[in-house]
Amino acid sequence: MNEKKVIILLILVWLLTSGFAVAEASSSKNRYDEVYEKYSNIADSFSSESIPFTEEEKEYLDEVRKKGLKVPINLDSMGGFYEFRNNGNEYGVNKFFYSALAKVLGVKLSYVAVSSSEDVFNQISNGSLDLSPIIKRRTIDYPDILLSTPISINMNFIFYSNDKKITYDTLGYTLAGKKIGILNMIDENSQPLNQFSDIKYYPYKDISVAYNALKNNNIEFIYSNVENYRSFIDRGLLSLPVPDYRNDETYRAFTSSSNPLLLSILNKAISGAIGPIVTEYEKETRKAYLYNHFFMTEKEKELLRSVGEVRVMVDDNFAPLSFYDEAKGKYSGASVDLFENIADIIGLKYSFIRDENLSWSDKVNKVKKKDIDLLFPISITPTRQKFGLFSQPYVSTYYSVIAKANNSKKINYAQELLHKKVGIVKGTAITDFIETIIPKEQITYFDSDSKMYHGLKNRDVDYIIQNENVFLEDFYENELFDLTSVYRIIESPKYYCYFFKQTREMDTLVSIMNRAMNYFDTNEIIAKYKVGESDLRNRYITQKRHRNLISFILLIVLIVLTLFVFGFIRTKKFSKKLEKEVAINEMAYLQSQIKPHFLYNALSAIMAFCYTDSEKAGELLNSLSKYLRIVFNTDNRGELVTLQREIELVKSYVDIEQARYGERLQTIFDIDETCLQQRIMPLMIQPLVENAIRHGVMKKTQGGTVKLSVQPKGESIKVTVTDDGVGMSEQKIKEILSRKETVFGVGLANINQRLGHFADKKLTIESKEEQGTIITLYLPFKENT
Repeated sequence: MNEKKVIILLILVWLLTSGFAVAEASSSKNRYDEVYEKYSNIADSFSSESIPFTEEEKEYLDEVRKKGLKVPINLDSMGGFYEFRNNGNEYGVNKFFYSALAKVLGVKLSYVAVSSSEDVFNQISNGSLDLSPIIKRRTIDYPDILLSTPISINMNFIFYSNDKKITYDTLGYTLAGKKIGILNMIDENSQPLNQFSDIKYYPYKDISVAYNALKNNNIEFIYSNVENYRSFIDRGLLSLPVPDYRNDETYRAFTSSSNPLLLSILNKAISGAIGPIVTEYEKETRKAYLYNHFFMTEKEKELLRSVGEVRVMVDDNFAPLSFYDEAKGKYSGASVDLFENIADIIGLKYSFIRDENLSWSDKVNKVKKKDIDLLFPISITPTRQKFGLFSQPYVSTYYSVIAKANNSKKINYAQELLHKKVGIVKGTAITDFIETIIPKEQITYFDSDSKMYHGLKNRDVDYIIQNENVFLEDFYENELFDLTSVYRIIESPKYYCYFFKQTREMDTLVSIMNRAMNYFDTNEIIAKYKVGESDLRNRYITQKRHRNLISFILLIVLIVLTLFVFGFIRTKKFSKKLEKEVAINEMAYLQSQIKPHFLYNALSAIMAFCYTDSEKAGELLNSLSKYLRIVFNTDNRGELVTLQREIELVKSYVDIEQARYGERLQTIFDIDETCLQQRIMPLMIQPLVENAIRHGVMKKTQGGTVKLSVQPKGESIKVTVTDDGVGMSEQKIKEILSRKETVFGVGLANINQRLGHFADKKLTIESKEEQGTIITLYLPFKENT
């Protein structure tokens, strides 16, 4: 018996530890996993059916699928990221190439252990292996193999100290006349960078020797292949891929010369699908490696820990660099992305502080007073440099001179603004430059962009100065079609940076951020957000059409509403002449009273979205149209409707209120479907839900939940509306039911009175202040046959 207990205990321990291991594995998903998963999903989307194979190739591919392909493992000699491992897991390009090949061609791979590159060539030649990846660095001397087309290129890199920054645009003049070490290249005397003039080459055989030469300033750069990439990055160097097509260092696959059909299939799969995704996978893997290997001294790490959470303020309206995304409730833009990436890579904690009431000048002063730690995007000016610290620039832009379109005489140089009335926003970077041209008494300093545009339109000033990117966005967003740019101020380009308060700690942080910034391609980040003028124009035209359509629909709705009210008045007058229908017409009057009441609320909700979110306004109009179809198809003179239609009316109303209140409003529907085809008096449930939302949960700052329950109860339907809102006193309940409380009276008192006319029943209200309300009524029904 004891032995059984021990066995059971051991099994439980094994299951628990296995579960922990799985949980740990799933929670340890890193950047390499994310990159691998991303491009694996892309590979899944390709199919061999889309590749133009010949009939002969298709037949051969069918044979290959039956027997599979044999490929080598343990190709550590390839270096770089081709056999790349992290924490025991493999993320290498070879593994990804194999996986993509198997997915695209639908082929099963079997892996064969190899001892060396020579062994791979021999096994390919004798048929023990079908194919293998290779980096072609020299002429292949094996006559028995066939090489595929290149899968990826750019295998060589320029390595440099992280206090520098090289881009493809600056590569030529940066390397010209410099001393460059060459490490393990094909031919050290071939001058692989001879497209740049006056370069002096220093060959090295050992990584450490080359690195020490760079640190001692004996050389200024190192040129090497991907085999040494990780070693130099681990030593804190940065890199830039440099293609050298003459050396032809490319990643390829090779097969036996006896398999020309297999090579042809490989070439078509590589060109059509595998090549591009393998290339991008290798690039993204290198980026992920940089995140994990950013070099900092222990002193710098300690400083970051001591700084704590950095307080950050951002320009709310400076697309594409920064803007506040109302839909997402967060800052976005190129400057924001770059900062968040840098903060992630160096481990900096931060929080964004947003204050819509602060002007840009006020925000700059907050840095000056050290009330915040960081402000961006902002350009360097001599004045700001006196009280703040700037990072290195990450983008440059220009300001424009803006005029009224009917006063659009072109300006040839900035000095022509002398003796003109000019407007600028307080605190903008162009201020120092403009004040050197124009006396201050001729300059009007505005508190905001909108006030500045308004001042120009009212001819308070002759010209205004605005960042050209901001003006392009504002031109369409604010419909500034009577304004035009008359000059780009090329005399004063603006270089945008991160702006820190002036302390010793921030000085060191700026140095760390500058190094981290060099790890990112800022042009690529900015291109993600930059919108061309044609795109802005098309976006404006689309939004304008939506607004026009919505305005037209609202006009139709208002006309229908007017006709409805007019008809109601006529019906009311006519009903006084017909004594036989007094009770029925009174019920119709009470019912009709609710319809305009809801319509006014619904229209107010929709109009609030018309100029901020046209798509949302369109969705709400769809919900309103459902309401109108139901209400206007209902005869006020006592017609019964199905419960299903009444519930549809309630849900149309809730859709509109949900759009207004967002997460503050939660709704629960508990509807017995056996009741849906029963016929009830119309407009008996929607007003109860409306009152619960508007006068119950929405009176609380945090909002709340409204629950609608509809259940059969004998010969009636029991309707219960429950909310956890502000509740009410017994006195207020009495006033509501007696129609003394006019705020609630349109809904609850009318329903109570109509219910009494029809079935001699009353609704009940149970409520406690600050706890909520429960409203219950019983509706007689008749099956809708």
